[in-house]
Amino acid sequence: MVFHSLSPVDCISFHAGSGTVPGFLTAPRWHPHSAQRPPPQAARSNIGLVTPAQLAEAVLAAAAAALTDRGLDLSVLPATTALQRPRNPDHGDYASTLALQLAKKVGTAPRELAQSMSEKLGDEPVVRSVEVAGPGFLNIRLNAAATGTLAGMIIERGESYGRETVDLDLDMWTRRSNDNPVYSVQYAHARSASLLRNAAELGLIRGHDYDPAVLVHDREHDLLTTLGEFPGVVARAAHVREPHRVMRYLGELAGTYYQFCDACRVLPHGDEPFTDQGRARLWLVEAVRIVLANGLGLLGVTAPQRM
Repeated sequence: MVFHSLSPVDCISFHAGSGTVPGFLTAPRWHPHSAQRPPPQAARSNIGLVTPAQLAEAVLAAAAAALTDRGLDLSVLPATTALQRPRNPDHGDYASTLALQLAKKVGTAPRELAQSMSEKLGDEPVVRSVEVAGPGFLNIRLNAAATGTLAGMIIERGESYGRETVDLDLDMWTRRSNDNPVYSVQYAHARSASLLRNAAELGLIRGHDYDPAVLVHDREHDLLTTLGEFPGVVARAAHVREPHRVMRYLGELAGTYYQFCDACRVLPHGDEPFTDQGRARLWLVEAVRIVLANGLGLLGVTAPQRM
């Protein structure tokens, strides 16, 4: 199986922090002394949150465990690894070439190392499946509840989501982004804000929690996956001083949101009850609104409530 056709969003390398061990994805990673608290919906699911950065750490941890089992040199492990988003959803949510890279350095068969890594990753509750493809690629699929929890985390972090640990030259970002096309992104923000206002006018309350496991539609999954890329896109754009990467990402997010709106009804019609699925989708819409506003704010562009 081939998965080299990737999303327009750039492949991103995520740093693996110290102390990473297999199994860390079973709960959200909140610092015990942080002022931030876990999102209140976390109690609704036994499956923890997973972001691209956390998944990258899990891949590194699986590689370390596989090398250890075989008595191979752990010093070949890189400090960072890259995950790719395949264009074809049949190839998984994320793909990794780490097994291929390491196998060359330690002189072992790439597919055998990849198979060992896949077994380690498969033990993670957030991982639905891991497929070894080709000479040693890993195609990874996540559980719906793991990706669905992301909406609550974005709402919890609000304006800080995607900006917590990035040193930004805001003057440079604003100056170089003036000519970027922003209408569709602004319209997506206004559309999400309008939907949330309509829900409030109907007395439909998002509430303090939701069930992320009900976000199982393909368009919901696509939207959650795209939302999870935002911190990495911002970090990469800041590192290489290319703010247009953020606008390109926002354009993709806007397009993915439009597809979600076309396929997934959020508000009930007539006398229909407001279901758990509708409530979870309200959380998802609010998460989209926050990320669009954060991204536009970084570029010095307004996020209109109405258009």
